[in-house]
Amino acid sequence: MNKTLFTDMQLFAAALSQVNVAVIQRTADDIPVFLAVGVIRKYTPYEVQVGEYTYLREESEFRVEED
Repeated sequence: MNKTLFTDMQLFAAALSQVNVAVIQRTADDIPVFLAVGVIRKYTPYEVQVGEYTYLREESEFRVEED
């Protein structure tokens, strides 16, 4: 089961526990495209850094795999 991270608290918990997070953006046709998988290094109200790259929160989904 995948859980989408929305809030600062959810992002903080994922960063603290160092779980792998998938970054997904949707095309103009609403097709999900997986861009990266990695650990959250930092986040702001506008951006999330996963690995070496930074993604805009309003354009991206951040999902963590739950057991």
